[in-house]
Amino acid sequence: MDVNSWFEVEDPEEYGEEPWDFDEAERAFLAALRARATAWQVPWAPSQVGRPEDESSLLVHIGLLDETRRQLLAEWAVHFHGTHVLAGKVCDQLFNLHESPEHGFFRASGTVEELAERCAGWFESLLSRPVVRVEWPFKDGKRATHWEFADTGEILATRGSIPTDGSPPAHRLPVRP
Repeated sequence: MDVNSWFEVEDPEEYGEEPWDFDEAERAFLAALRARATAWQVPWAPSQVGRPEDESSLLVHIGLLDETRRQLLAEWAVHFHGTHVLAGKVCDQLFNLHESPEHGFFRASGTVEELAERCAGWFESLLSRPVVRVEWPFKDGKRATHWEFADTGEILATRGSIPTDGSPPAHRLPVRP
């Protein structure tokens, strides 16, 4: 994988804002994370680097997509604070995290290298998980769809009203191997 394909730094100047002023620890964390990502054997996913709205941390995040349906399925983020990180599934557009183990949330402290290693491994494990699209077509031409991790059945996103009568889906299609 090309080093530049993971964790691109978004340019705030595009939006008329001041450029990022990453400190030495943030630059080192990002460099170590990118270096580890070059060895990943996972399908591509969008990833970015920036700051949350309150500018309290270095924000690194990835998203899973169903590119066929142009649907963002879920996002996960790391908030790097120099000597510790908070990481987990994103719960809103401000990149706040679901703070529960069911959503992969964790806190870790350590050196920049240790934190980058832990976060890179966590991102890689997320990106390695297979995703399927599950569909229930209806007679009126509409459909209900949900996307799930194929290995656990954890639902990532839903579109439409999923039948509650236990009827089996008509299709289970791979989205990510």
